[in-house]
Amino acid sequence: MKLNLDYKDFLCDDLFIYWRIHPTAELTSFWEKYISQNEHLRESFQSAIVIFDEIQQQHDSFLPDEASVKRLLQDRINLFRKKKLRMVFTSSAAAILLLALITALYTTTRRGNTFSDKQMASIGEVMNQNRVQLITGNQVVDMENNATVHLTEKENALIQDSLSRKEIELKKSQSNKLIVPFGKRSSVILADGSAVHVNSGTELDFPSVFTGQTREISVKGEIFIEVAKQSHPFIIHSPKSQITVYGTSFNVSSYTDEKNESVVLVNGSVHVKSDQGSLMLKPGEMAEVNNGTIQRKEVDVMEYISWKNGYMQLNKNSLTEVLKKIGRYYNVEFNYAATLNLQDQTCSGKLFLSENLDDVLQSFSKMTFLQYNAISDGVVYIQKKELQ
Repeated sequence: MKLNLDYKDFLCDDLFIYWRIHPTAELTSFWEKYISQNEHLRESFQSAIVIFDEIQQQHDSFLPDEASVKRLLQDRINLFRKKKLRMVFTSSAAAILLLALITALYTTTRRGNTFSDKQMASIGEVMNQNRVQLITGNQVVDMENNATVHLTEKENALIQDSLSRKEIELKKSQSNKLIVPFGKRSSVILADGSAVHVNSGTELDFPSVFTGQTREISVKGEIFIEVAKQSHPFIIHSPKSQITVYGTSFNVSSYTDEKNESVVLVNGSVHVKSDQGSLMLKPGEMAEVNNGTIQRKEVDVMEYISWKNGYMQLNKNSLTEVLKKIGRYYNVEFNYAATLNLQDQTCSGKLFLSENLDDVLQSFSKMTFLQYNAISDGVVYIQKKELQ
């Protein structure tokens, strides 16, 4: 069976990117051999070269780590030989390490409705609350960014971050709420061993222990969850749906300021039910809920779960959508001229989510037509790049 790839698949591949920036005889031989034995991909391959070289003529070069790329190259060549020239695009740990050094984004224009006649537009919302909080009964516990709440067999919660760990007492019958503001992340190990990664701007309600015939939690925002296998079904309540699983991993995104909710399945199976319908998902599928109706789509799951690994996998996402995601992740608002029509510009590639917002904005600027001028009181002002 032939592997079908288009130009964007090559543009999203770290090894292809590095080859175009730092061509070597070994890399050139690698790609020539691959294309010679996959002639049906030659047109897409050549298109990717043209597009990337055009981008490079307008922007500075990247400076990836040579040693990491050489290790990746050798791994890719070995796999290339073992798999009889079947291409496997980046998902390895070695490739993930490169994301801190290689950020490849390219933009295209898509047709759509024009923006409003407003002179300025904004994306995002800044939350004044900047601490992760665990609310249990009458107790409010402030937590550091990326802290983990681990529910113990003693019906206590062990809170651990990079600097400290402490244990607090929970009551068996009470519900607990984890509030993760924009700009922060956290995680929870539930009483049954299920692991929940909690993204920015999310509220998660969960019991100290699961009782009865079901395990149930509620979420507003976004989580990636790996559900522990048990005979009792696991149920997630969101503002737009009810999701039932028995043991699987998947992503739920249900922000109150978003029209759509998405449930993306990585492995296992889940049942998604809304006011007007229901369906069973298979791995690699997404249920999109809008006004009570559900649609099934096949998706690249990494586009939806990469946030938990510290980067964004983008696939023709509008620039307004990308900026909204960045805004949530760093708790900033973007202000720009409506005439830029950012909703009509799409962006693909990988964006490493550094702890330093400036690094992220510089990477974003490198491969788009935008630049940012200043960050003031949580607002980032962006504009079109001036011609040099």
